[in-house]
Amino acid sequence: PVKQLPDLTTLRIGDLAKVGQDREIRTGAAVINGRQAVLGTVFMLLGENSRTVSQRVDARVQEIQRTLPDDIVLKPLYDRSYLVDGTIETVRENLIYGALLVVVVLLLLTGNIRAALIAAAVIPLSMAATLLLMYVTGLSANLMSLGALDFGIIIDGAVIVVDRCAAIVSRRSSESGRTLQRWEIKDAVADATVEIRRAAGFGQIIILMVFLPLFALTGIEGKMFRPMAGAFCFALLSAFILAFTVVPALAGLLLRSRGGQRSPIMDWIDSRYSVVIAFFLQRRWWVLGASILLLLTGSLTFFRLGGEFIPQLYERAIAMQMIRPPSIALDSSVELEKISQRVLKGFPEVKDVFARIGSAEIATDPMGVNLSDCYIMLKPRSEWPEINGAVRSPHQLRRALQQAVEAHVPGQRILMSQPIQLRFNELLEGARADLVLKIYGEDLDKLQHLSRKAASIIASVEGVSGAEPEIRGKVPLLQITPRDEVLRDLGMSRSEILDTVDMGLGGQDTGFLYRGVRRFPVRIRLSNEDRTDLGRLQNLPVGVTDSSTIPLGRLARVRMEQTFSMIKRDSMQRRGAVLINPSGDTQSIVEKADVALEKKLNLAEGYYIQWGGNFKNLQEALARLSVVAPIAFLFVALMIYSAFQDWVRTLLVLSGVPFALVGGVIGLALSGLPFSISAGVGFIALFGIAVLNGVVLMSHYGRLQSLGSTGFALATEGARARLRAVLMTALTDIFGFLPMMVATGLGAEVQRPLATVVVSGIFTSTFVVLILFPVLHSLVEPYLREMPSDVTADRGETES
Repeated sequence: PVKQLPDLTTLRIGDLAKVGQDREIRTGAAVINGRQAVLGTVFMLLGENSRTVSQRVDARVQEIQRTLPDDIVLKPLYDRSYLVDGTIETVRENLIYGALLVVVVLLLLTGNIRAALIAAAVIPLSMAATLLLMYVTGLSANLMSLGALDFGIIIDGAVIVVDRCAAIVSRRSSESGRTLQRWEIKDAVADATVEIRRAAGFGQIIILMVFLPLFALTGIEGKMFRPMAGAFCFALLSAFILAFTVVPALAGLLLRSRGGQRSPIMDWIDSRYSVVIAFFLQRRWWVLGASILLLLTGSLTFFRLGGEFIPQLYERAIAMQMIRPPSIALDSSVELEKISQRVLKGFPEVKDVFARIGSAEIATDPMGVNLSDCYIMLKPRSEWPEINGAVRSPHQLRRALQQAVEAHVPGQRILMSQPIQLRFNELLEGARADLVLKIYGEDLDKLQHLSRKAASIIASVEGVSGAEPEIRGKVPLLQITPRDEVLRDLGMSRSEILDTVDMGLGGQDTGFLYRGVRRFPVRIRLSNEDRTDLGRLQNLPVGVTDSSTIPLGRLARVRMEQTFSMIKRDSMQRRGAVLINPSGDTQSIVEKADVALEKKLNLAEGYYIQWGGNFKNLQEALARLSVVAPIAFLFVALMIYSAFQDWVRTLLVLSGVPFALVGGVIGLALSGLPFSISAGVGFIALFGIAVLNGVVLMSHYGRLQSLGSTGFALATEGARARLRAVLMTALTDIFGFLPMMVATGLGAEVQRPLATVVVSGIFTSTFVVLILFPVLHSLVEPYLREMPSDVTADRGETES
């Protein structure tokens, strides 16, 4: 007979487990203007243009919004294009105003409208050539690439050429007593261009040479300043070519033989200068004493300046990172965030506030639920109201926001920054502060103790507005440790326990549920009650064989322990850190903090500290510049020597450089600005400008000396003959940078140190060329040998 089969019972998943819709375990949240919301982030691909990508994203967001239900709003909260557009507008205004001021200076000093317009024509032509070369080389037009362009410096060569052309044409017309014909004017222009080619062209090449060290910068400083050097070199090279092609051609076509060579302003300056130079030539030792005093003052001032990597760009937004107790729950962190945002929205300068707490489902930026990145979007400065009779500065507003949140929402610590600045710091150093003290060692408890002690020491340093230890204590953590001796007796491995725990606590996907084109994972995991109950976790069955299980508590130790929620490493070493909010310059803070830490922080063997953040970037940039800049300057000195074949003349030309640098230092001190890499670019430009004017004056002295002029007559005649050329190059350089020095738009902070250095340095450089240079030349004249014939042969005419 056929054997009777036993009754079979069908078991459903619902018989063994609770089946229903659920959500991912929350590891983060978003709060916008005091309400929970969904916050998304768009990532830009490497190498893309941020402005272009932002415009594309904005267009797509508007397209998506039209398809959404009426009760769902898709609103862009942070669009970086406003910052890009604002900085470009600042650069555009500075360039336009600088170009107009340069043209006005040329008109006032030449008294010859045609000559001034010929020199001014180089400005749009060189700019067009620069933009074309930037497009060909893939260099974008932005704050850094266009930030150092000064049309005064760029057209120095054209100014010298057209000034000499106008002088020769006017002199020949006066000698002949008639109006020159056009072919005679062209011959005069050709002779003048050949005569001045060495002084004008040589000086432009030197300015080009001194910018070459910027191309040797690497890392972050290279990314920022190589585009600036590239754009400046493109502009200078274009202007150099135009000065010896377009300018002579236009001069030959447009100059008139009686064009009013000198202006009343220049005549007045010349008459006063004659008296001044005669006075100082009779008191040469006074001039030398005052010059030495100026050098000593500038040197002492430089060591008191302090330093920073680059000035902080005002982003019209604030990033407020709120640090809460490590053991706080997500819901509690959200509630604290809502209260904080309501306080922030009470400020009339604030437009929107949004925050990201913890980590998203895709943890591109993992952090605990005790951390909140709160972004405060500000209204334009023109819409800020007056408080107590004055509009608050961005720094004052940041301080007021921080104090208000600290007063109304205790129990959380705050680090202030800006959105791009915060990300920048985190990518570079793994910490979100502008200045970071890293402490390396093995024992986490000791690192925590040292971090807290170092933070308290640094917080008392002048210029520090806040210092926080990165390690904020321990949190209760579920720890499951397999019992190896039990596992060995049962022939089991640790992986079986870990797989079970992983499935029970984290969940494991076993399939997918499809709803049309949408797909949802089917996940097995313990319920919330089971996951939070230590007793139930200990009874979690672990499969030993296909038909038998053993409770987890017999195979592993299951307990809650206080431990560190995060362990950070650099270069395979554990580290703690102190996050610092500097309110002064970085270098001064680090120097004072080093002294305090040396006295009060006792480091055991195997533990050491290291500074990171902006200070590290500054040190790396200065180290590289200290090697490549002297090499470039040595090449410049050799070029000057090759032109004059005399070390005395070479040293005379170079004597103006220290005084130009001293002027830049004094300008920074008077403006309350520390030394930065941006200011360093200004010092590099000053070197070239000082050498240019020195070459122009020394060339003329050499020619006059070859004609037999000596003594005070040589010193006076040579200085007066080049007075207008020196003043025009100096004043065009000053007024070309003046708009950058006084600008207040977005991005002006980055340009201001550079412009301040150049403007103030040119003042002292001009004093050196017009006063000290003739004095020094009169002193060393007996030691100057005759210049070679090839240096003086192309200067066959003298100015009237």
